[in-house]
Amino acid sequence: MSAIKLIALDMDNTLLLPDKTLSNQNQKVLTALQKKGIKIVLTTGRPFPNVKPFIEPLNLVHDDFVILFNGSLILDLAAQEPLFNQPFYLDELSSILNLIHNLNLPVDLISQDQVYAIKEYGQSAYIDFVGNRIDYSLTALDEIPAGTTFNKFVVCADESQLDYLEDVLAKTPILTKNLNMMRSRRTLLEFMPKGVDKGNALKYLLHHLGLTPANLMAFGDEENDRSMLELVHVSVAMDNAIPSIKAITTNVTSSNADDGVAQFLTKYFKL
Repeated sequence: MSAIKLIALDMDNTLLLPDKTLSNQNQKVLTALQKKGIKIVLTTGRPFPNVKPFIEPLNLVHDDFVILFNGSLILDLAAQEPLFNQPFYLDELSSILNLIHNLNLPVDLISQDQVYAIKEYGQSAYIDFVGNRIDYSLTALDEIPAGTTFNKFVVCADESQLDYLEDVLAKTPILTKNLNMMRSRRTLLEFMPKGVDKGNALKYLLHHLGLTPANLMAFGDEENDRSMLELVHVSVAMDNAIPSIKAITTNVTSSNADDGVAQFLTKYFKL
C-alpha cells in the first residue's frame, strides 16, 4: 500500500496546460485519487484570485488547503482564512527597491487581492502573467496605502537582466538578508520574506495534518519548486522542467502539454 497521502502540485507549466487551463485527463485522475483518500494541495506562486477558478473543478472544498505566493500564505479553504501567513511591509523593502530602480528594472508588489505596479519604475509584462482575475493598478510608491502588507514582489524582465540582478544581489547580501528570492520563470524573479518557500510551507502543512515527507509526492518544473522537490521522497519533474530541477528529482514525467501529471499518477497508483 502506498505511503503517499498528499500530492503537492505546482500549477503553471506543471499541472496546467500551456494555455493555463486544466485538462480533462488531469482533472479525471486527480478526482480518482481523491476518492481513494489522497489529498491534493496546489502549491503555487499565484495569489488566490488566480487559483480560485480551479478549486471547484478539483473538488478542493472540505478540509483542503492551498499554498500561495511560493509558501508565504497557506489558505484553509473550508474556513476561508489563513492557516499560515508571513507577509512583509513596504518600509522593509526600501533599500532593495532603490537598487532595483537604479538598475532601471520594474517592480510589482503583490498583496492578497491587489497587484501594485510601481509607476516610477515602469510597467512590466507581469500583467500578462496575472491577467484580469486580480485587481491591478499602476501606482506611485508613495500612493500605496500605509500599513499595506505584501506576500511577495516580483521583477519581470529579460532573462539576461535578471541574471545581472541576481549577480548584483549575490555581491550585496545585506540587501537580501530578510528576503528569499527565486525564479519562477526565466523572466520572473520573485521575492518573499526570509525563510519562505514551498518546502517550508509544506513542512508546516504536513505537521498540521499529522503527516511526514514520506507521505508526500510533489511535481514541479522551476527553481521555485526546488525546496519542495528536495523535501519529498517521491519527486517528479516535468519533461519541460529546467535541467537543474530534473537533476534533483527521483522521477521525470512527460511535459505539461502532454498531461505528464496524469500519466505519472496513473502508473504510480495503478489507476
